[in-house]
Amino acid sequence: MAFSGFRPEGLDLLIENRLKNSKPFYDAHKADFKRLIQQPMAELIQEISGAMQEIDPLFILVPSKMISRVRRDTRYTRDKTLYRDHTWCTFGRPKDEYDSRPCYYFEIMPDSWGYGSGYYKVTPHELAVLREFILREDKRFLEAFSAVQRSKKFSLYGEEFKRPKAPDAKAEYQPWLNKKNIGLSYSCYDFQPLFAGTFIDEMVRDMKAIAPFYHFLCAVHEASKRGGAS
Repeated sequence: MAFSGFRPEGLDLLIENRLKNSKPFYDAHKADFKRLIQQPMAELIQEISGAMQEIDPLFILVPSKMISRVRRDTRYTRDKTLYRDHTWCTFGRPKDEYDSRPCYYFEIMPDSWGYGSGYYKVTPHELAVLREFILREDKRFLEAFSAVQRSKKFSLYGEEFKRPKAPDAKAEYQPWLNKKNIGLSYSCYDFQPLFAGTFIDEMVRDMKAIAPFYHFLCAVHEASKRGGAS
C-alpha cells in the first residue's frame, strides 16, 4: 500500500502501552501495533527508498531491520520500563563489529516528530578521528560544515565535553570538536503533516541537503576502522 500518513490512535497506543507497562496489555494489542505503527512505517520506507538510495546505494532497505521495536532491551540499562512511547526507523549500511555506523533517521515522539542524521552509537576513537578531519580542514568536513551552515532547519546535537578538546581551533568549529556524540536533528511540533502524510517531499529534500554531513560521518567511520584519518 502507498503511504498515507500515521494515525493519532497509533501515538495514543504507544503512550498508553508505556504507561501500563504490562505484557498482557501489549500482547492483547500486537495486531494494533502492527497496523498503526509498523505498517505505516514500512510504507514510509517504501515510499522514500528510491530517493534515499540516491544518497547512499549501500543502505539496507529491509523494514524489519530498520524499524524500532516497541519492546525495550532492559538487560544493560537501569531503566527497566518494558516498552517505548516512541518509534523510529533508520537508513544505514550493514552493521559492523561495533555498530557505530552513521545513519539517517525518522522518529515519532509523544510531543514531536522529526528526522536527521547521526550515529547509531560512536566510539571515543571515532570521535578522535572526526576531530582530526576537522582540525586539518579536510574537504569532506568543509562540505559538511557548509551544508549545515546553509541549513536553516537542522540543529547540531550531542552532549559536550566540559573541557574543550581543541581550544585553539577556530571558534566556529568548537561545537563540532567538543561533542561526545554528534548529529543533525529537525523536530516538528505540528502533527498535522504527519497524520496527513504531506511531509514526504520536504523531508526528502532536507535529507538530500544534508547528505554532505552524512558522507562526512561515513568517511570518518571508514577512516577510524583503518586506524586514523586519511
